[in-house]
Amino acid sequence: MARIGLSKSEVKASRDQLLAEGRYPSVDAVRAALGTGSKSTIHRHLKELSDEDGQPGIKRDDTARSLQVMVEQLAGQLHDDAERRYRALYAAHQLAMQEKEQELAALRETVERLQLRVDELEIDAYASQPHDHGFGNFSHLYASSRGGLNDSTAFSMVLSGGRSSVFDVDSRPIHYKV
Repeated sequence: MARIGLSKSEVKASRDQLLAEGRYPSVDAVRAALGTGSKSTIHRHLKELSDEDGQPGIKRDDTARSLQVMVEQLAGQLHDDAERRYRALYAAHQLAMQEKEQELAALRETVERLQLRVDELEIDAYASQPHDHGFGNFSHLYASSRGGLNDSTAFSMVLSGGRSSVFDVDSRPIHYKV
């Protein structure tokens, strides 16, 4: 059984459709649009159609329109790609910020826990020391008086009537003649 090939009218319809879409009507583009046909047959029909149109090849306006469509498609792809990359980077940034916030919250909690521990240690250290009730610690006076030691602090001099074995305010230097 003989095969029926592509007709010139089918190639013309496909070519006109491609031009309306702003695409260049190449042999491959027409073949892809038709879904069938040999390249040599499509080429022959496209050549006959251009000869019938009275102009060799493709019109200048068709080329400009095809280029404009390709540029718009490329720009759209570039914008989509940039938007996709931006969203990925933004999501990664947000995730990193959440992780840092969690880390910061944990550090703040640790600092608070350590501050409470330091406060507890200070309270324990204060409680273990003898209290002076605001007047000072005089326990060394009792120990030194029991041991027979002379205390020459200012307070002990006041307690002993202003005199000390180290320094006596009322005594005057004695000058010996030689």
